[in-house]
Amino acid sequence: MNMVKFWLLLIPLTHSALVLAMPPPLQPIDAFKVISLDGEDIPWVLDWKLDELSLAAMVDGVMEPIPFQIDQYNTGGAIYFDGWHVPLAGHPERMDATDKLLFLFKDAGARRPFRTPYDGEMVAEIVTRDRDGVERFVYLVRNSRLRSDEQYVRYSAEIGLVETDFYSLRYNPDNHMKWDDFTYVNYVGERPLDSLKLRLNTGIITSVTSTELNNDQIVALPSSEIIGPIRTTTQLEVNLYLFGVSIMQMSMQIHHYPKSIMFDVRGVIPELRRKLMVNPTLTMSVDANRLLGAATYTSAWPDNPGIVDGVVDENEKKMIKAGLDPADNWIWVTSKRYLDIVAFVDYLGDFNEPMSLLYEDDLEREDPPEVFPGQMPNVGYGIEAFPTSGFMGLVVSMFISDGFEGDPSQFAPYLRTLPDLEVRAM
Repeated sequence: MNMVKFWLLLIPLTHSALVLAMPPPLQPIDAFKVISLDGEDIPWVLDWKLDELSLAAMVDGVMEPIPFQIDQYNTGGAIYFDGWHVPLAGHPERMDATDKLLFLFKDAGARRPFRTPYDGEMVAEIVTRDRDGVERFVYLVRNSRLRSDEQYVRYSAEIGLVETDFYSLRYNPDNHMKWDDFTYVNYVGERPLDSLKLRLNTGIITSVTSTELNNDQIVALPSSEIIGPIRTTTQLEVNLYLFGVSIMQMSMQIHHYPKSIMFDVRGVIPELRRKLMVNPTLTMSVDANRLLGAATYTSAWPDNPGIVDGVVDENEKKMIKAGLDPADNWIWVTSKRYLDIVAFVDYLGDFNEPMSLLYEDDLEREDPPEVFPGQMPNVGYGIEAFPTSGFMGLVVSMFISDGFEGDPSQFAPYLRTLPDLEVRAM
């Protein structure tokens, strides 16, 4: 056999070996997890220009660029926006210790064979290990001309529309606290989620007369956005209006990922304004649209779900009474029609107020602003007290799926468990 024939025979064998070396597909609960790598974890690239850096991975035996983004942060620990009142933590055009490099877990691939060609200089091998110990690899590259054109999150700031391959959400342009539409690709039925609901109940000066502020008086207006392939972040200014006068201002960032949404709310409560409010409480919930038969589980009531039938029964009353612990507060709503949502709340800083469960199951009750009458169900969180002054901060997270499987006490915490990471210089 001459050498030409030998190499022609060897090529498909080599390709097969590369394909066989590919790690198995990730489970759905893992595939769209967003991996975040801090700049301080790759110290040898600090102070490099951001536009010099990109990511690549092995795809079907070939090195290919994969979607990524690098987000910069402000001195308060939130994503930085030019023109906002919190300054940038580092340099605007260079990699800093506080910058974060983002990619999707599913885009990690097999280990790059030695001498595999690729445009640019390989500067780091990022090793991920799933819960079974399987290793997958991503490569940080310098001065490559190759970029992926895949956009896992699409956003139109002009009409307030966010789209991913799984859901779309259109915000009211005059108030992002109101949803004009929500769809989920595989859901069986009409629009499944009606509205996001915020309610601030407080006495003014005295507790004799209680005042409720809802989404009509709690107004969030976008000021700017960062549109990336892994997540899109919108910076908003939130005002709470009483009799047409703003009594409190907050900063909010909304993060949209392929299969999750996060609302990051922060503010400093002026002592004088806080004194005007007597025994304030805040509820944050999502009102669904006639999810008959849906089941709701909570961290404090994981075994006997509340079933949506238009009536709050004895089991649901016990679930409400069980409440929620600020340190362990997941809520799982499964529609049983290819739409599940798991939610969490995380307090920020020293804010650590008592928390309760909001749960309503009613066929007809109207609670505007909403599109569809009825609370079927209306599920969320109650914050039972406010600090007398100073910082208030919390993050509400919603993870979306066709359906979660197994024991929620196991899979709910795992939703936020990221794979082990190891970064190696090259």
